[in-house]
Amino acid sequence: MSSASEPPLRRVYRLPAFAYLAVLFLVVCAAPVALAGSGAKLSSVVVGWRLVFFVIPVLAAVFIARTATIVDRDGLRVRLAFGSHRIAWDDVRGLSVSGRAIYATLADGSMRLPCVQLADLTDLARSSGGRLPELREPTRKYAPARRPRRRPVRRG
Repeated sequence: MSSASEPPLRRVYRLPAFAYLAVLFLVVCAAPVALAGSGAKLSSVVVGWRLVFFVIPVLAAVFIARTATIVDRDGLRVRLAFGSHRIAWDDVRGLSVSGRAIYATLADGSMRLPCVQLADLTDLARSSGGRLPELREPTRKYAPARRPRRRPVRRG
């Protein structure tokens, strides 16, 4: 049995599944261009160079499926569409935030951690097994309640 304070063995940060809707949109947009005939028959499908337009949705699907940041006790693994980088915890000097992007600061530069957001930093520090300083849980800020405005009473 593991205790509640023990960090998880592995944590994977990836793009949400609804990102595949963009692939579906790209397929729908590429289909008329890629499958267009010569215009003589409506049912004719020309197999030719225009089928290259279907490469764009395939590349988008590969990007969504592959891109991830995997955190475990040994280090970080940044998985890109075509390649992967392994970073040991001993090489990580800290984390850097630039806008909405999170970077792992290394001795020879920095590397972006795809799919990691500001709200994930607490879990990332916890998954590091004490190699990153503990961060407190983020406090949620809710939008102020909106009341319907009173309409002025018109007299006259």
